[in-house]
Amino acid sequence: MGAIFALARSHRLRLAELVFALAAATVLGCGSAVADETGGDPAAGEQDLLSDLPATFEGELPCADCPGIFYHLDLFDDRVFFLRTTFDGRGAGAVVDTIGSWVVAGDDSRLALFGDTEAPVFFRVLDDGNLRKLDVEGRDIESSLNYDLKRRNEPDAIEPRLKMRGTYRYMADAAVFTECLSGRRFAVAMEADNIALERAYLRARREPGEALMISLQGRITERPAMEGDAMVLTVVPEHFIGVWPGETCGARMVAVELENTYWKLTRLGDEPVFLGDQQREPHMVLRSEDGRVAGFGGCNQMTGRYSVGGTTIAFSDIAASMMACSEGAETERAFSAALVNARSWRLIGEHLDLFDGNGDLVARFEARNLD
Repeated sequence: MGAIFALARSHRLRLAELVFALAAATVLGCGSAVADETGGDPAAGEQDLLSDLPATFEGELPCADCPGIFYHLDLFDDRVFFLRTTFDGRGAGAVVDTIGSWVVAGDDSRLALFGDTEAPVFFRVLDDGNLRKLDVEGRDIESSLNYDLKRRNEPDAIEPRLKMRGTYRYMADAAVFTECLSGRRFAVAMEADNIALERAYLRARREPGEALMISLQGRITERPAMEGDAMVLTVVPEHFIGVWPGETCGARMVAVELENTYWKLTRLGDEPVFLGDQQREPHMVLRSEDGRVAGFGGCNQMTGRYSVGGTTIAFSDIAASMMACSEGAETERAFSAALVNARSWRLIGEHLDLFDGNGDLVARFEARNLD
């Protein structure tokens, strides 16, 4: 994705800093960066560039392998966005909903949407208040085709339907879900697959009101508030997927490097990784200087070799010391098998996923800052 995104990953830049770096790269050349005149505070320019929120923007943009992509973008004043892209002529699966966080980089007028992809989606805020789609590195697209989204006279937010991750807590007959990518808190509707969600949470929690990571397929819609006559945005859990006690959302709007990062193991396939009170956490580090993986498997020190090419990855010569352990040996065997079976990888924020040759998740990791 270019030197700027590599720079962001290697230095764990927050998204606002990444956009500033992109602005500098346009003038000074890729790899250069300068400080923003506002002192690095993106909010200094947001009030002028995007006023009177919430707002809805719509437009049909070009598509490489379909007649067009219709964009519906909702921006909210708490820096949350809802985005629906509809691919013309694709039939089933043509509609994709995304939610996340947005930021504008000072006076540079570039809007960055940080959702469920590794790289942000960029738009330029035009003088007339409309938006223009930019390329994957935040640069203007040289084309006679339309890349503009027009602001509607009145906001008309979608009801996103998508897979979500976030922290869930249940107490006093009320549940709250804090979605990871947007940071927004939602009430949870007591309908659809809520019973399965509630039961799994109650089994996994260690104390009342504990916040635990969950994943679900659901819809965000308005429902009456528990008190008063107001309508509030609420998550309807249409399909509960799982509860993951060892995971967190991680920091929003950061980029992490695949190599030379401490990766804590949090999931093996569809099973969370549980640790005993005195048990060390399984982890790995991919060392770029010698192409070796080193870490702890759950019982013994672990080592081996790895190679990366694009989104593909392969591990070999995985070995461990032979210490006998009272706990962690089963996790270690599954961890080693996951590495051997891994064929591809994906980074979103501070989370690394490894997939086998069928595209199934074999392991999930979370970056830890050891500074």
